Amino acid sequence: GRTPPGASQNVIQKFPFASDGNATDVGDLTAARHIATGQSSPDNGYVSAGVEGTPSTRSDVIDKFPFSSDANATDVGNLTVGRYGPSGQSSTTHGYTSGGRTLPQYYNVIDKFPFTSGGNASDVGDLTGARTWGAGQSSTTHGYSAGDYFVPGPGAPSNVIDKFPFSSDANATDVGNL
Repeated sequence: GRTPPGASQNVIQKFPFASDGNATDVGDLTAARHIATGQSSPDNGYVSAGVEGTPSTRSDVIDKFPFSSDANATDVGNLTVGRYGPSGQSSTTHGYTSGGRTLPQYYNVIDKFPFTSGGNASDVGDLTGARTWGAGQSSTTHGYSAGDYFVPGPGAPSNVIDKFPFSSDANATDVGNL
């Protein structure tokens, strides 16, 4: 995350689902980043993309940290392109990072990386348009990216809901609007 006056943070925090309570610091990412996205396997959390340091560097790093113990993250691979503001999705076997931007470039790429082993992401498809700052959702069979900034148009808000399959590598389709 990011705290004023614009410093990136590397903190991994957890909080309980079983009861109300404050979060606790349980580890650190491999680098301080903000405007990143997250993915989850049954055993681990992942953080991909984001903005690192000053001067700003667009990150392509995929960090992994365990749910079973409090520990620092490890760098397990790289995205196809460094960017910030993507949306994240998770199947049972892979993490997905879709969209995002660097200045002045916006991306429509859908990257996929394996949960079972460390490794770089591969470009497996495209969103229906180049977008950033969308919300990522996952069903058991599909990934979704919805409500973001869309190009063309500087900062034009989008109400598109894109959907892509987990069972095969394919482009997203526009399945509705917010």
